[in-house]
Amino acid sequence: MTSLYNLIVDDYRILDSENRPVEDTFSQSMIWLDNPGCVLQPGNFQLPGDLRTHGIMKPGLYMTIVLEGTGESCTNDGPERVRYSENQLLGMAIREPTPCSGEAPRGPIRAVGIAFPRTSITALGLEQEFVDLFKTTERPVLVFSVQAPPRIQAIAAEILSPTFDGTAGKLLMSAQATEVLARGMHALRRNAELGTPVDNKRARLQVAKDMMDADLRYPWSISELAHRAGTSRRSFNLRFRAAYGVSAIDYLRARRLEIAREALVYQNMTVTEAADLVGYTNPANFATAFRKHFGSVPSHYRSQSLS
Repeated sequence: MTSLYNLIVDDYRILDSENRPVEDTFSQSMIWLDNPGCVLQPGNFQLPGDLRTHGIMKPGLYMTIVLEGTGESCTNDGPERVRYSENQLLGMAIREPTPCSGEAPRGPIRAVGIAFPRTSITALGLEQEFVDLFKTTERPVLVFSVQAPPRIQAIAAEILSPTFDGTAGKLLMSAQATEVLARGMHALRRNAELGTPVDNKRARLQVAKDMMDADLRYPWSISELAHRAGTSRRSFNLRFRAAYGVSAIDYLRARRLEIAREALVYQNMTVTEAADLVGYTNPANFATAFRKHFGSVPSHYRSQSLS
């Protein structure tokens, strides 16, 4: 076990489907970034068979961007379980040493893991925010799993295939790790708020909002969203606007266009591909909505990505 593993986990083991120990060749890609103070692990592996991992995770924040591959991780003594597949951002906040396990089937894994020990969280001035995550639960672990937006997918892809090397490359990875930390803290904070039992109506609204975020291509209707939130169309519209400041339809439209813009800039998609990504079947309608929202045509942002 490397010294970097010792910063984040104790008693770490990798086992095959027959419960036999597997030599750890995966930790060789781990690196330490002094700023912001994290262990970064670019992973581009071909798993030779089904694998399981066990270890006692130390207090800290753990984020993973999965571009390819499937599997799950969980705590051994509680209900926290995260299933992952391609293009997901997932993670855990752990406030005390906790036994955890993971499983991954045979096949390719392309993912980036970023771990912030508790000491790094404190050094970054995030100690109180970290503690506040657990205000509504006695459990030592919080988890999240969300669809990774195009920008986060682009960050992971660049970490796996760096544009720069040497000091410049490490500086860029430090900035990228910091952005993933900020987004991960936001996702954890939102999930912690959803765990508050006194606001069940807000939790249902959040579920509907998360469903839209998770599948922007789907032709969501107010009737279906209201049904998923367990309320009438009128009540859903009123509560959504009160909670988020815009109507559900306006939120969905803006979110689709924002994700499309990220895809144009960071993934070099064509205008047609970006439109299809977020559920526009007619590129002309997409271009009109895009220009109205951002004040310029989609091709303008794509030309920026090519410059």
